[in-house]
Amino acid sequence: MNSEILLNKIHKAIKKKNYLVAKNLLEKALETNKKSYELFYNLGMVYKNLKNYEEAIINFNKSIKLNPNFSAPFTTLGIIYSELSNQELALEHYMLALKIDPKNFIANYNLGNLYLKMGDLDNAEKYFNFSININPNNINPYNNLFQLYDRSNNIKKLEIILKKTKNIFGSNTWTNFFEGMVQYRKKNYQGSINLFEKLEIEKNDISKNVLKANILAKNYDHIGSYEKAYKYYATSNNILEQAYLKSTNKEIYLSLIKKRLDFFSNNNLKISKEIINKNQKKQPVFLVGFPRSGTTLLDTILRTHKSIKVLEEKPLVDKIINLINEYTNNDLSSLQNLNNDKISQIQKMYFQERDKYIKVTDREIFIDKLPLNIIYVGEILKIFPDAKFIFALRHPYDSVLSCFMQPFVPNDAMSNFLNLKDTAVFYDLTMKLWITYLKNFNLNFHLIKYENIVNKFDQSLKELLVFLNLDWSNNLKKFYISAENKRFINTPSYNQVNRPIYRDSINRWKNYEKKFSELNKVLDPWVEYFKY
Repeated sequence: MNSEILLNKIHKAIKKKNYLVAKNLLEKALETNKKSYELFYNLGMVYKNLKNYEEAIINFNKSIKLNPNFSAPFTTLGIIYSELSNQELALEHYMLALKIDPKNFIANYNLGNLYLKMGDLDNAEKYFNFSININPNNINPYNNLFQLYDRSNNIKKLEIILKKTKNIFGSNTWTNFFEGMVQYRKKNYQGSINLFEKLEIEKNDISKNVLKANILAKNYDHIGSYEKAYKYYATSNNILEQAYLKSTNKEIYLSLIKKRLDFFSNNNLKISKEIINKNQKKQPVFLVGFPRSGTTLLDTILRTHKSIKVLEEKPLVDKIINLINEYTNNDLSSLQNLNNDKISQIQKMYFQERDKYIKVTDREIFIDKLPLNIIYVGEILKIFPDAKFIFALRHPYDSVLSCFMQPFVPNDAMSNFLNLKDTAVFYDLTMKLWITYLKNFNLNFHLIKYENIVNKFDQSLKELLVFLNLDWSNNLKKFYISAENKRFINTPSYNQVNRPIYRDSINRWKNYEKKFSELNKVLDPWVEYFKY
């Protein structure tokens, strides 16, 4: 078989995603041509598609060695290292690709994605714009810029990119969809409704159909049409439920809570303070609570303090739990047997993971914010015996309603928010576990109510700062204009933290009171317990 025919067969196999066939053909070709940088590159791509990153990296580096002026393997190595969360190597390889070929669209676009992932919005914007200049007819960088401006609450630039997009692509489903979102962000609720009500989106475009229904619901909520709003919230959640029915299971997450509720209700776990911290770093502060209890607002306020660093919703505690499960064979009763060496190893891993996202000095308080870490308080205390907890609380009815109203990315936990009943059951179990932790441990925690942040801002924040051993800062009052907070926010509250304190969300549940008629027995005890 001559080389041209063989290459043709290889490319056909790759195009049809017959990667094992392509792999065998490429290996056969390399037997007689070990100096072909293109063959090594294609074999690297095959291994990448097979998720064998180790072999992919080896073959891309062989391609580079044979032809260091070929930018494609540098680009793909950047993509692989980004997927492996090695941001430093990803950045290095994208830059090498662009040094060879500054007009490499894929490298520019993915470098923009990397900077967005790193929270560097200026560079993300810069490289998305570079990729648009290289190929103005590719819609992906427009889409990413739109999300960047939306999530960082830059409404002016949001309008500019929408106008630019419409000039290139005209009026179509995509541009009309984002026009509807822009009108919503500009508080032109009826205009947004008019656009979305007549917008037809293909059924297989799940994300846009979910957002369309959810934004319609929010529009109707703002104009006081609560029945229509509820209908569209339910529609949004039903689309999610059907789409992710086979890939998520709400019972799995509930079982995690029940398992801990049972164990910690019947066992006294001893917390040793002999190993406060062997890694010469301050113990973290954990910001926990039920989702939609004002944690993003609190995060946004606190990060304006010069002595506070907040890491927003990263899976650091998940990694702790995974390592604990490995050491204990997933048996909570073996948690007691974790020795100081194991605890020290887990601490070290935690801080190494944290340092990938954020740099914290010894003079700064570090806050790990992820509300549902509340279910792992027992394990957290075993690893960090002197940890502090900020417990964010909101009226139980408002928390439950707000979770139902948000189109969370579906997983086992979030699949409990698709209807009010499931959400209320989830709330009840979570709070029972929290009370169990309070009974079992001498927990160093501070409770802060969302309603008090809104109505008694100075008093509630001063009390929290005393708990954190920090002085008052007037910067806290300017949280909504602080440069620190003009960031890409990954929580559903992203469009609510760039304005002064508002009271619209307090007692919102009363607009939907009839929908809670069968849930009073579940939620009323918590209303009483938390003194609402």
